[in-house]
Amino acid sequence: MSDDRLKFESKEEFRAACRALSGRMHYLNRVAMGEQRFAWEVADMIERLGRVFDDHFENKETLKRFGDGYSKGSIERDDAAVALFALMYPDKD
Repeated sequence: MSDDRLKFESKEEFRAACRALSGRMHYLNRVAMGEQRFAWEVADMIERLGRVFDDHFENKETLKRFGDGYSKGSIERDDAAVALFALMYPDKD
């Protein structure tokens, strides 16, 4: 695959790449996958991931919670996916 839309050098470009990939997945789901709910959810998740990365990449609190190569952070490794999921699917008030 040599799609230029998947080349990114910034958080904004990563978000755009996720949006393009999500859009392609939604299109294929409509025309070739039989409108699968599973495929729709995967496409939605990809777009949400791009948004969360863009919104939280420079968020000091988020970075502190997840840690880095030098500090552990407050989220246990086994809970990181759950914490990321919570950012992608925030509770509705």
